Amino acid sequence: MSVRHKFLHQLAEGLHQGFALDWHRNGNTHAWPGQSLWARAARIKTRWRRAKIIPGSRIAVSLPNSPAYLAYMLACWMGDWIFCPVPALHPLEIQRRLQLLQPALWVHYSSDRVQEEVQEGGIHDDQDAALILWSSGSMGAGNAYRLSFAALDWQVATHLPALQLSADSLLWNTLPWAHAFAGVLELLPACMAGSVIQVEAQRARHPPRDCTHLLTVPRIARLLTPKFLHSLQSGIIGGAPIGKVLANQLQGTALRVGYGQSEAGPGITLGPPGEFQPFILGHSLVEYALRGETLHYHSPGQADARLSASGWQSIQDDQGWINSGDEVSQDPDGCLFWRGREDGGFSLANGHSIRPEAEEARLTDQYPEAESIILGAPGARHLTAVAKVPGERVSTLRKQWQEPYLLCIPAARFWDDAPVPQGKPSRRWLYSHWPD
Repeated sequence: MSVRHKFLHQLAEGLHQGFALDWHRNGNTHAWPGQSLWARAARIKTRWRRAKIIPGSRIAVSLPNSPAYLAYMLACWMGDWIFCPVPALHPLEIQRRLQLLQPALWVHYSSDRVQEEVQEGGIHDDQDAALILWSSGSMGAGNAYRLSFAALDWQVATHLPALQLSADSLLWNTLPWAHAFAGVLELLPACMAGSVIQVEAQRARHPPRDCTHLLTVPRIARLLTPKFLHSLQSGIIGGAPIGKVLANQLQGTALRVGYGQSEAGPGITLGPPGEFQPFILGHSLVEYALRGETLHYHSPGQADARLSASGWQSIQDDQGWINSGDEVSQDPDGCLFWRGREDGGFSLANGHSIRPEAEEARLTDQYPEAESIILGAPGARHLTAVAKVPGERVSTLRKQWQEPYLLCIPAARFWDDAPVPQGKPSRRWLYSHWPD
């Protein structure tokens, strides 16, 4: 049995033994059992085979977390096509990604309906590829990475025991599945364990009362009550540095810190339940090495290549290591702590060198009203904090701000042209479009 068939068999077992999407949209609730999603995926697969879509072709899909998203993902794997989720981005960035992917089919919403558009000149891969996922691209345009079924199998097998999921588990979805963290470590283990995921078409604001598990990022965890956090049975907080305030709130819970990148597939560290300190990454699940202060790793669950205009390129060096770009330290027990990014520094106009990430993490930890805070000063002598803040929280942040940096909160339309409008903004784009 191939790795793909084995992986699909495990998914099918979980989907038919209790899994469901608790789907909330426009005030209506509908539970989609795993059997229904599997059957829907099988119909899509049959239709595509009749259309003679070549096995190994890339299927680009831009859909929000929904029954449709999961059905299209399963259909791709049933028919031996490569599932290529594309996040909701600016139209120009979506077009750039489609030009790079060259998919055989483009699936997206148009006029509130799912549209399937056949593309000319679609490329197909001979590798045992399952997913092509995009990095967030905080320092520039996101990169596309290829994950095999073997990599996904390792990720699920490694994290599922730590998550302690079962048919009685209810996960509250807060992150897009088009990104590696939720798309691999939340969705796939939940499917295999036969758990339930509550998904809201609109932005989720309040967790369900009987929620048992949560995989989310610090900016969302900071908005949750200590009572709720301590009621959870398990979960992972990752995707960004954890500051002092949030570490104190998470200490003693059943949650774990986790770290990884899209190219890591995405998990390479985990912390013990309830053990949190500022900037903690946890203990490595894989082989790793520190070169100077920079973390290098090699993982069975990592991507095997990065997509460029000239085709697939290796992301490993001559010795098989991947440079994470993260500078870390470790304590005597081998626990890793984040210190910053290799490429994150810049200089002020007076020549003073700045490493902003740790201070930005402190600010977002101190001011949970902001979705993100970026420090910068292109051409200036003093730092400015540019904050991305939902409209209803702007006045609160202005009143509470007590920092030595000028606070700038651009209007919502300022972010419309950002290449990564969801999540953290692109630092490189922001530096070149610095607000006056």
